Amino acid sequence: MHMKKAIFIGRFQPLHKGHCHAIKNIIEREDIGHLFIIIGSADKKGTVDNPLSFDTRKNMLEKVFRAKIDEKKISVLGLDDCSSDDEWIKNLKSIAPDFDMAFTGNDWTRRCLESVCIVEKQEFYDEKHLNGTYIRSCIKNRKDISSLLPEKVIGVITGAIKQKNF
Repeated sequence: MHMKKAIFIGRFQPLHKGHCHAIKNIIEREDIGHLFIIIGSADKKGTVDNPLSFDTRKNMLEKVFRAKIDEKKISVLGLDDCSSDDEWIKNLKSIAPDFDMAFTGNDWTRRCLESVCIVEKQEFYDEKHLNGTYIRSCIKNRKDISSLLPEKVIGVITGAIKQKNF
């Protein structure tokens, strides 16, 4: 069986249990040999939609998926925003060469990748609460988000809040 190289793209603002559920489902598939986790908008930080830096987001992913990274099953990479879809695809191919497949729940990402590889729609569970916009709103309104985040991420987010990065 040909082991596929897959990509999963997200902004991870912040990494939440929905992302983790999706990533675990992907890496448990027998046909996936390697997963490139692509941190989108890597060049953005300090805004309402993108409060966390690339390094903070990469740190969260590495804390949660350290064992799979050590096994060389996962790579965590950053991808900056671009002025055109074609430039974005070109940059993606330069950092994650030879990917066969993409998993996404984002319509724009799916549309960009359909001509390049197989794209599977990624369904998130509890999309109402497990999405970055909702979680960032909860943080802003000082609501408890501990049930929405992986345990290893809570300290990172608490630190970011203390440093006023949210």
